[in-house]
Amino acid sequence: MQGKEKMIDDILQSAKTTAAAMVEEAEAERADAETALRAELEKAKADSDAEAARAADSAYSGLVKLGELEAGKIMLDARQRVVAAVYDGVRARITGAGDAEYLGLMHKLVVEACEDGDEVIPPKGDKRITAAWVKKAATAAKKKLSLGKPEDISGGLILRNSKYDRALTVDEIVADLKERTVADTAKKLGL
Repeated sequence: MQGKEKMIDDILQSAKTTAAAMVEEAEAERADAETALRAELEKAKADSDAEAARAADSAYSGLVKLGELEAGKIMLDARQRVVAAVYDGVRARITGAGDAEYLGLMHKLVVEACEDGDEVIPPKGDKRITAAWVKKAATAAKKKLSLGKPEDISGGLILRNSKYDRALTVDEIVADLKERTVADTAKKLGL
């Protein structure tokens, strides 16, 4: 029986050794798998962190650009208001000018722009443009001009003939001046 017990002990010992080797091998595989998984998780975390940083940078850049655009719009609006104020001042200067200065400007414009046979249309309520004034302008221009019926215009006058009207209203004078000088005006204002 001793031989049988020895054989059983040898089989058990061999089984324990095999089992221990299998456990050790399984433990090594588990450790390798855990190491590989940790490395994969670390890489995924690093990739995720990098992507989050890129997204944050992109969002920040977008907000900065949006802020710059908004600031640009505000500055453009301010520049436009400053330039508009200059030309509003010109309009006020013309409409608030004394009779001699106002009529002198209108005289110059009529002499330069009139055609033979034009009718001079003054604004309603403006008593400065008279038949005598029209006669002086006609003489200076060497053209035949007549005084027409007043119309609702803000200031200045209209030259009318059978083909077309030429608006020499204060609004048109200022608009023409602005079109020709707005770049120089903005430059002089440092805009």
